[in-house]
This record gives sequence, C-alpha cells and structure tokens, in this order.
Amino acid sequence: MFKNLFSKKTAALLAVVCLTFTVSACGLKSSNSGGTSEKSSGDKELVVVNWKDYATDDKEAMKEFEEKNHCKIVNQYMASEEELLTKLRTEGEGKIDVCLPNSSILPVAEKEGLLEEIDISKISNYSKIFDKFKNLPENKMEGKNYAVPWVWGSTSIAYNTDLVKEDIDNMNCLWDEKYKGKIAFRDDYNDAVMIAASVLGQDPNNPKDLDAIKKKLLEQKPLNKTYWKTGDEWTKLFANKQIALGVLWSGQAATMKQEGQPIKYVVPKEGAVGWVDNWAIAKGSKNKELAHKFIDYMISKDFQKKYAEKGGPAPTNREAVAALDPKLVEENAMGEDVLNRLFFIAYRGEDTKKKWNELWQEVKAN
Repeated sequence: MFKNLFSKKTAALLAVVCLTFTVSACGLKSSNSGGTSEKSSGDKELVVVNWKDYATDDKEAMKEFEEKNHCKIVNQYMASEEELLTKLRTEGEGKIDVCLPNSSILPVAEKEGLLEEIDISKISNYSKIFDKFKNLPENKMEGKNYAVPWVWGSTSIAYNTDLVKEDIDNMNCLWDEKYKGKIAFRDDYNDAVMIAASVLGQDPNNPKDLDAIKKKLLEQKPLNKTYWKTGDEWTKLFANKQIALGVLWSGQAATMKQEGQPIKYVVPKEGAVGWVDNWAIAKGSKNKELAHKFIDYMISKDFQKKYAEKGGPAPTNREAVAALDPKLVEENAMGEDVLNRLFFIAYRGEDTKKKWNELWQEVKAN
C-alpha cells in the first residue's frame, strides 16, 4: 500500500520495515491456500473453506457480515471436493469453521464425524428454502442435519441462437445428425451417464442398463466436435463458432448471456443434471454460534438476490427467487419449474463410480 508514495530508496526501505512491524503487531493471518484477513483487536476469525472467486470473495457482502458480527472472514481455498475431505480429516479440530461440501462427499464426512450437527432453530432463513432441498438425503444422518443447501444450478443444453434457428427442447439434439461436428459434450463420466440415462428413460441416478447407456454414448461420439474439460475451452469454441450447441453449466451460460453473447440455455422437458452446494460446520469449530449466523446470512433473501443479480448461481431461498426479475429467472433457469425437472447428483459408492468411469473411458477410447 506504500507503492508510489516515496521515490528515495531509503524511504522505501523504511516503509517496508514499518509495514512488517505493523503486520506482525496486528496479527495478519494467511491461510494455507492463499486467503488473508487482517485481525482487529476483539474480532473473531471465521475460517471458511470455499472455492476461489466464489461468494466469500465478494468483499462488499463479506464486509457487511463482518461489521454486523464483529468478525473477520478468513478464506481457505479448495481445488476439489476430495481436497476438502482431506482438509477436514487432517487440519485438526478447531482449524476450520465452515466449509462447502456437496453430495459427493457429505455422507463420508458425516459417517467419519467430520462435521458438527447444525441446529436448524438457529437458521431463521431455513424455512424459506425450497422444500426439494430440505429433503436431500445426503444432508442428514440419523435424523440430524449436517448441511444447509445454499445455491444450485444445472448442467444442460446451451446453443448459439445465430447458428441454431429452431427452439431446442430436448436432449436428443446431442444426437442430431444436422449438428455433426458442431457439438461439445462435457468430458465427465457422471454427466455423460446421467444424460444418456435421461434420454433412454432410465433413472439418471440409478440406471439399470449400463450397456444401453454405453451404446447410446458411442452413437453420439461421431457427432461430437470435442469432449471439453474447462469452461474456458467451451467459451472459446463458442466465440469462434466452432460449436453450435453442447452441454454446459447454467452459471456459465448466465455469465455469457450477461456479456451479450447469442446464447440460450434450456432445461429440456425430460430433465437435466442438477447440483447443489451446501454449507456445513466443521467438527470442533471454535465459533459454532458465529458459523450458524454466517450460514443464515448466506441463505438470506437479501444476500441471495444480490448474488444472483451479480451472476451467481440460483438461490435456494424461494423468496429471493420471487424477488428477482422474471426475465433473469427465465434466462438463467432459476425457477421452481426448472428445479422440479432436475435430477440432483446423488452420492455414489466407490463401486458405482468405478463402473461409470470405466464405461466413459471405454467410450472415449473406442
């Protein structure tokens, strides 16, 4: 913060020395993964493990919570759900307060005793959450709540309205010969199996005929431009008009729409893949009361509405959705009608994961 204030070498050196002393005295805390927070006297620190550039990096929103609760948010970042699980196992009790697990690791974290039970009576906004989210089986164990749904989204079909003139309303477009060489399918075994299952009329979370799913995915392969791995890859293909349509995340489609790109995102009548991020409290948190207040704030109508308007994922708070511009809700597939057509990713055991992954690798190698 002293940059460009002094021109002389000695003054610059003095500034560095002073800054070092000040930082040591104030107790600047850096997380192992890059998050920082300046701790003021009397302020509690709430350590949150989250994805980088997600909501807890929203300075305006976090400042509001910090000032109201006399605390500091200290971010730690995770690169995957498995990394979060490792952190919960190895960091030691009391080192993490709040984290963001999804269904892929929640049952494991609950069974291993890595999470605190959440007292729903302390979450005043919980009653405003869509009922569908309250009933997610992964969030509870033996009748106790261990996670609170925060935001959700879908993985479905997006297309370039300059290149595709018809209204697309089903997943079969991925198998349509007229788009051969202009389709981008996501390189993810979970999405691949669930999408093919939905097209075949099977339960996407519990498909009974994996051979039929493999055959269906092999039929799609020759029509595909590429199996994309990153959102940036998809965006570049779209911008260069190398693809006309493909599988995409609702959040990325919303961002591209805001940028003025000719993109339309649809959740077909037969449904699509859904996901939800949940807040949880780490075992041994030293700030459980503050952690409850934080979760309550993050699912509040005011926060969720503002975050969605900035391009964030869909709110779980039904009052926040009702307060949004209907056009925004429709274009970003945030409505309850869409919600009720989604097949939310469920927890899968290691055997199932292995079978699905092997199937997908065989499809790509064939």
